[in-house]
Amino acid sequence: MRLDPKSGEAVVTAPKDKDFPAARRFAAERVSWLEAQAARLPAGLALRPGAIIPFRGTDHELILSAATGRTRVLDGTPPQIDSPGSEITYADRLIRFFRAEAKRELQSAVDRHARNLGAQPNRLTIRDTRSRWGSCSIKGHLNFSWRLVLAPPDILDYVAAHEVAHLIEMNHSQAFWTQVEKTYGPCRQARAWLKQHGSLLHSVGSEGLVGG
Repeated sequence: MRLDPKSGEAVVTAPKDKDFPAARRFAAERVSWLEAQAARLPAGLALRPGAIIPFRGTDHELILSAATGRTRVLDGTPPQIDSPGSEITYADRLIRFFRAEAKRELQSAVDRHARNLGAQPNRLTIRDTRSRWGSCSIKGHLNFSWRLVLAPPDILDYVAAHEVAHLIEMNHSQAFWTQVEKTYGPCRQARAWLKQHGSLLHSVGSEGLVGG
C-alpha cells in the first residue's frame, strides 16, 4: 500500500482479483497511517500567474504579461516564467513548455551517457508518470517524467544515466550500479534527493489538490 504523490489517494496492490476484499480490509485498518502520510505531502502548486514553482531546481515566479510570443524564462530576483496569451490555457501552455524543455535536456543527457557506456537507446518519450521518474523497455525505449525539468539539473542527469544503464543491465544488481557510477559518478545523494523532494515535483500543476 502507498499514497499516490499526485492524487493523494491510497493505492493498494493485490496479487490477484480474488484478493481484493483482503486488500480493502488491509487499507481500512490503516486509515491513521494514510492520514499521517497525506499530511506530509506538500500543498498543491497550481500553474497560475503569481505562483512560485521550482524549475531546474530554482524557484521561479509565474507571470502572464501583455507581451506576445512563446513561453520564456526571464532573469530576475526571483527569475520568472512568462507565458503570454489566454489565462484559460495558461497551465496547458506551461506544461507544453516544461515537456519540451524536459525532452531537450533529457535527450542531450541520454546521448551523452549512451556514448559513455556504449549503449544504443531507441525512442525517448516524455510522460507524466506517477510511480517512476523513468523507465527502460527491453526494446531500448526510454520514458521519462517531464517533472524532472523542475528538479536541479544533476537530478535530471542522474535519472537519464540510470535509465541508460538499464540498456546494459536490466536489473538493479551491483553490475547495474557500477554502470550508473561509471557514467554519472556517485549517485547516493541524487537518489536521496528524489526520495525527499519527489512529492514536491508531483505537486506542481495540481490546481490545489494535495499531491497533484
